[in-house]
Amino acid sequence: MIDTRRLDLNLLVVLDAIHGEGGVSRAAAKLNLTQPAISHALARLREAFGDPLFVRQGRVLVPTPLTRGLIEPLRRSLGGLTAL
Repeated sequence: MIDTRRLDLNLLVVLDAIHGEGGVSRAAAKLNLTQPAISHALARLREAFGDPLFVRQGRVLVPTPLTRGLIEPLRRSLGGLTAL
């Protein structure tokens, strides 16, 4: 299991953006970050979760089963934080 005390919560915003946008470049544009910054964040997420999180299919990144299971609870949680 992931140690949430050591996880940068901004990485979860990146995970949501990559999922929603279907790619690193589009997620970078959405978050007003560089593509290398998003790629680095994805590498940190992959290490933290011990899962690739996304696999490339053509020009898009397709979520792994772990990501598909995480995304809705993550979005609810991020929405709750935004409401604060």
